[in-house]
Amino acid sequence: MLKFRKSKVVESEKELDDKATTKEVVSEKAEYSYGFITTISILVVAILATGVFTSAQIHEYRQNYEKLQEIKRNYMDLRVEYRRLLIEQQTFSTTQKIASRAVTELHMYFPSFKDKMVLQPYWLIQQNNQTNSANRKNNGVSQ
Repeated sequence: MLKFRKSKVVESEKELDDKATTKEVVSEKAEYSYGFITTISILVVAILATGVFTSAQIHEYRQNYEKLQEIKRNYMDLRVEYRRLLIEQQTFSTTQKIASRAVTELHMYFPSFKDKMVLQPYWLIQQNNQTNSANRKNNGVSQ
Protein backbone atom coordinates (compact mmCIF):
# COMPACT_ATOMS: atom_id res chain seq x y z
CA MET A 1 0.00 0.00 0.00
CA LEU A 2 2.79 2.39 0.73
CA LYS A 3 4.49 1.47 -2.48
CA PHE A 4 1.47 2.39 -4.46
CA ARG A 5 1.28 5.86 -3.01
CA LYS A 6 4.94 6.42 -3.57
CA SER A 7 4.63 5.55 -7.20
CA LYS A 8 1.75 8.00 -7.68
CA VAL A 9 3.73 10.73 -6.04
CA VAL A 10 6.68 9.95 -8.19
CA GLU A 11 4.55 10.02 -11.32
CA SER A 12 3.02 13.38 -10.42
CA GLU A 13 6.46 14.83 -9.81
CA LYS A 14 7.62 13.62 -13.21
CA GLU A 15 4.67 15.29 -14.85
CA LEU A 16 5.48 18.58 -13.15
CA ASP A 17 9.09 18.33 -14.27
CA ASP A 18 7.99 17.74 -17.84
CA LYS A 19 5.76 20.82 -17.75
CA ALA A 20 8.59 22.91 -16.34
CA THR A 21 10.70 22.22 -19.38
CA THR A 22 8.13 23.51 -21.83
CA LYS A 23 8.55 26.90 -23.47
CA GLU A 24 5.43 28.40 -21.92
CA VAL A 25 6.65 28.02 -18.37
CA VAL A 26 10.09 29.38 -19.27
CA SER A 27 8.62 32.44 -20.99
CA GLU A 28 6.35 33.13 -17.99
CA LYS A 29 9.34 32.91 -15.65
CA ALA A 30 11.37 35.28 -17.88
CA GLU A 31 8.60 37.91 -17.91
CA TYR A 32 8.22 37.70 -14.17
CA SER A 33 11.93 37.91 -13.55
CA TYR A 34 12.30 40.92 -15.91
CA GLY A 35 9.66 42.87 -13.95
CA PHE A 36 11.18 41.77 -10.70
CA ILE A 37 14.66 42.87 -11.77
CA THR A 38 13.28 46.22 -12.93
CA THR A 39 11.52 46.76 -9.62
CA ILE A 40 14.59 45.83 -7.62
CA SER A 41 16.85 48.07 -9.72
CA ILE A 42 14.46 51.01 -9.25
CA LEU A 43 14.43 50.39 -5.50
CA VAL A 44 18.25 50.19 -5.39
CA VAL A 45 18.57 53.46 -7.31
CA ALA A 46 16.01 55.10 -4.99
CA ILE A 47 17.86 53.89 -1.89
CA LEU A 48 21.19 55.14 -3.24
CA ALA A 49 19.67 58.53 -4.14
CA THR A 50 18.13 58.80 -0.69
CA GLY A 51 21.49 58.03 0.90
CA VAL A 52 23.30 60.64 -1.20
CA PHE A 53 20.69 63.31 -0.46
CA THR A 54 20.73 62.46 3.25
CA SER A 55 24.50 62.73 3.46
CA ALA A 56 24.39 66.05 1.55
CA GLN A 57 21.80 67.42 3.99
CA ILE A 58 23.84 66.28 7.00
CA HIS A 59 26.93 67.96 5.54
CA GLU A 60 24.97 71.18 4.96
CA TYR A 61 23.57 70.98 8.51
CA ARG A 62 27.06 70.68 9.99
CA GLN A 63 28.33 73.63 7.95
CA ASN A 64 25.37 75.75 9.03
CA TYR A 65 25.88 74.73 12.66
CA GLU A 66 29.55 75.74 12.46
CA LYS A 67 28.55 79.13 11.02
CA LEU A 68 25.99 79.52 13.80
CA GLN A 69 28.63 78.86 16.46
CA GLU A 70 30.96 81.41 14.86
CA ILE A 71 28.18 84.00 14.77
CA LYS A 72 27.42 83.30 18.45
CA ARG A 73 31.11 83.82 19.34
CA ASN A 74 31.15 87.11 17.43
CA TYR A 75 27.93 88.14 19.16
CA MET A 76 29.39 87.43 22.60
CA ASP A 77 32.58 89.36 21.74
CA LEU A 78 30.52 92.33 20.55
CA ARG A 79 28.41 92.19 23.71
CA VAL A 80 31.53 92.29 25.88
CA GLU A 81 32.90 95.22 23.89
CA TYR A 82 29.55 97.03 24.10
CA ARG A 83 29.51 96.63 27.91
CA ARG A 84 33.06 97.99 28.13
CA LEU A 85 32.05 100.99 26.07
CA LEU A 86 29.03 101.58 28.30
CA ILE A 87 31.24 101.53 31.39
CA GLU A 88 33.67 103.92 29.74
CA GLN A 89 30.83 106.23 28.73
CA GLN A 90 29.43 106.20 32.27
CA THR A 91 32.90 106.98 33.64
CA PHE A 92 33.29 110.02 31.42
CA SER A 93 29.78 111.27 32.04
CA THR A 94 30.25 110.91 35.81
CA THR A 95 33.44 113.02 35.67
CA GLN A 96 31.63 115.75 33.78
CA LYS A 97 28.72 115.70 36.21
CA ILE A 98 31.07 115.98 39.18
CA ALA A 99 32.91 118.91 37.61
CA SER A 100 29.70 120.79 36.75
CA ARG A 101 28.23 120.22 40.23
CA ALA A 102 31.48 121.38 41.86
CA VAL A 103 31.36 124.65 39.93
CA THR A 104 27.64 125.31 40.39
CA GLU A 105 26.95 124.07 43.92
CA LEU A 106 30.30 124.43 45.69
CA HIS A 107 31.56 127.47 43.73
CA MET A 108 34.84 125.74 42.97
CA TYR A 109 36.98 126.84 40.06
CA PHE A 110 40.06 125.71 38.19
CA PRO A 111 43.10 127.55 39.55
CA SER A 112 44.93 129.98 37.29
CA PHE A 113 48.73 130.05 36.96
CA LYS A 114 49.15 132.74 39.61
CA ASP A 115 47.08 130.66 42.06
CA LYS A 116 49.43 127.70 41.72
CA MET A 117 52.42 127.14 44.01
CA VAL A 118 55.20 124.62 43.69
CA LEU A 119 56.01 123.00 47.03
CA GLN A 120 59.23 121.18 47.69
CA PRO A 121 60.21 119.09 50.69
CA TYR A 122 62.59 120.62 53.22
CA TRP A 123 65.44 118.17 52.55
CA LEU A 124 65.33 118.98 48.84
CA ILE A 125 65.59 122.71 49.60
CA GLN A 126 68.66 122.10 51.80
CA GLN A 127 70.27 119.96 49.15
CA ASN A 128 69.71 122.67 46.51
CA ASN A 129 71.22 125.31 48.83
CA GLN A 130 74.32 123.17 49.37
CA THR A 131 74.84 122.56 45.65
CA ASN A 132 74.31 126.27 44.91
CA SER A 133 76.93 127.30 47.52
CA ALA A 134 79.38 124.71 46.16
CA ASN A 135 78.85 126.01 42.64
CA ARG A 136 79.49 129.57 43.81
CA LYS A 137 82.77 128.56 45.46
CA ASN A 138 83.90 126.68 42.37
CA ASN A 139 83.05 129.64 40.17
CA GLY A 140 84.95 132.03 42.47
CA VAL A 141 88.06 129.82 42.48
CA SER A 142 88.18 129.51 38.74
CA GLN A 143 87.85 133.27 38.29
